[in-house]
Amino acid sequence: MIVTSSGAEYRTDYAIELYKQGLASKLFFTGGYSEKNQRNEAEWSRRLALDAGAPDDAVIIDTSEVISTYQEALRLRSYLDAHTETITTIMIVTDPYHTRRAKWAYKTVFGDQIKVRMVPVPFENTNLSKTWWKDAESRKMVWNEYVKLVFYVIRYELSAGELKTWLTRFDKI
Repeated sequence: MIVTSSGAEYRTDYAIELYKQGLASKLFFTGGYSEKNQRNEAEWSRRLALDAGAPDDAVIIDTSEVISTYQEALRLRSYLDAHTETITTIMIVTDPYHTRRAKWAYKTVFGDQIKVRMVPVPFENTNLSKTWWKDAESRKMVWNEYVKLVFYVIRYELSAGELKTWLTRFDKI
């Protein structure tokens, strides 16, 4: 199963490309309504996949509002728990800078039950320079990812009780 982390449309395009290469039999898209794009992201991704030739039964969407990569992993877990199909491997399509945190989130949610493979979109298809350290905006994106990774470990793994409750106010990162 190919799972696309919601966000940039090039992630969806790359997931569809991998699907068309026969690397998986299903595509899974998450995402609720985007004010910025004025559309439901999961439904938009589904339309792109169908327009590219994917059959209707191969495209699965979850239109729930998700505000974090961790929540995306939980939505996939919920879907898989409710269906009988056997999935042994998931391929997470995302940006190169996002792979470490995304892998941590999916491995935390699924443990050893499912193999998690990261498939970053090639740099030339993203808005991140391959030489990201030379570009101020790209450096900022990478730095923010490491801050978010530390937050995820504290929020979802190390915290408990009142601290865990207090940290929920920062979930939208």
